[in-house]
Amino acid sequence: MQLYQRNSYQRTFASAVLDVRPAPGATGQSWVRLEDTLFYPTSGGQPHDTGTLGGAAVTDVKLEGDAVWHLVAGRPEVGARVEGALDWSRRYRHMQRHSAQHLLSQAFYRLAPAFETRAVSLAGSVCTLDLAGAPSAEDAAQAETLALEAMYAALAVTTFEVDEGELSRYPLRRPPKVTGRVRLVQMGDFELSACGGTHVRCTGEALPLKVLKLERIRGALTRVHFAAGWEAQADYGVKHQLVSDLAARFSARPSDLSARVGALQAALHDLQRDLEAARARLAAGLAAELGRSASGGVVCYALREDQADLLEPLAGQLTERGLTALLAAPREGRAQLLFARPAAGEGDLRAALRAALPYLRGRGGGTPARAQGSGPETARVPEALEAASRALTPPPA
Repeated sequence: MQLYQRNSYQRTFASAVLDVRPAPGATGQSWVRLEDTLFYPTSGGQPHDTGTLGGAAVTDVKLEGDAVWHLVAGRPEVGARVEGALDWSRRYRHMQRHSAQHLLSQAFYRLAPAFETRAVSLAGSVCTLDLAGAPSAEDAAQAETLALEAMYAALAVTTFEVDEGELSRYPLRRPPKVTGRVRLVQMGDFELSACGGTHVRCTGEALPLKVLKLERIRGALTRVHFAAGWEAQADYGVKHQLVSDLAARFSARPSDLSARVGALQAALHDLQRDLEAARARLAAGLAAELGRSASGGVVCYALREDQADLLEPLAGQLTERGLTALLAAPREGRAQLLFARPAAGEGDLRAALRAALPYLRGRGGGTPARAQGSGPETARVPEALEAASRALTPPPA
């Protein structure tokens, strides 16, 4: 059993170097194996520890068989005794995440044995459980409450090893994946599972806990997103500040924010509908005016920047009148081109677009009946539209 399994709270140690091998593709780095180590290797969904070893940064830790390998800068001597120190903040957050995961997995299992934990990720401040059995949002709320009750009970977290043949004596939540001597983690009378990870001493140390969302994923599984410990506290702090700021802006109580935002969304929807109707009226009037002066059934027109939102509705109004629209509008420092014709019309607007785009240093594409593109040369829009018009004009007989 490695030192990190014997004492999760120890922060520094000294150990002898047993083996060193160069890290492929990482000049100046080595993989180092020690006689004993505090550094937890990536395993069981829990990320590896970081820190220093002999003064050099430890940036990765992996497990190969029973051997723990540390990626460090430089190349320590085999047989040398080196001092190691953990990044304690990182380690402690991993302990909080892992203990909270055990409690939450057990809580779901107690609600229904079908809610079996199939996979775990503790790699970020938001952790995940992948569960079978399709738990609902109501199930998740009940599981969260069960786990919180176990946390507030401040249950002792203990670890011990047993022989594989003794496992039948223990009510494990799930069968272990290892053989031989098996390490068990017990959390009072609430949770008992095989686990090689690092944990807090008391369930209360993993507080607070919050289930954030549920997500259906492949394999008929449900992914439960949650945060725990200091990271859940930080998440609450961010959200509290956000809610406080919004409440101040709306001059409302936090409990009234949902209704206020809903009313604002409804008002915005009404304004957008009115705006679309106004644009349609403007486009219809402009289309009627342009149609009266159309030459050969083709309208070439460059909108002003304050008219750019009329580009689509104007093209629609013109094609409804049986006209071909060669339109341009400046938007955010680029010239936008939109060419459209009735479905039953003639001419390939892709050819018109190919003729126009070089003037704008632009790119685009489309179909014979509709093509669009853009480019930065806004001053050359008149030349681009003229080139497009020429491309659609049949050569004289």
